[in-house]
Amino acid sequence: MTSEISNYFHAFKNKTLEADEIYAKCGKTILEFEQKFKETLSFEEYENNFLVILGYTYRLTDVSQRLYYTFQEAVYAIDLDKLMRNEDSLKLNTIVYTLVLANILKEYESKQIDEDIKQKAILEYKKLEERKAKENSKYHMYQN
Repeated sequence: MTSEISNYFHAFKNKTLEADEIYAKCGKTILEFEQKFKETLSFEEYENNFLVILGYTYRLTDVSQRLYYTFQEAVYAIDLDKLMRNEDSLKLNTIVYTLVLANILKEYESKQIDEDIKQKAILEYKKLEERKAKENSKYHMYQN
């Protein structure tokens, strides 16, 4: 199933779709794949990655921009994984981006944000950024 959705995303490699086109052309398919993933996979296994990527998307306040850029990132990540023949990363990115895009599509359609998920996502992304900053400060300390 992951190869089916990764191939679906990969088909958009050299195309640029605006948010309304993504919603109209891809929305139903992405939501169907999300449903299949939820039926067959343990969400807890992917929750952290889901929250980090969703938190990253909240840097943009406009849902149309979040949908557009996240879709482009998904296509790029999947293309890179295919080029590198990294099957583990391909599976992870396919699942996580499908879940994130489904969340954004639901928000795009309803114009309502699930504030609990938003706060969890922002917090998880913030933790990641703090860890990166801490690692970077160690690296710079050794350069001096």
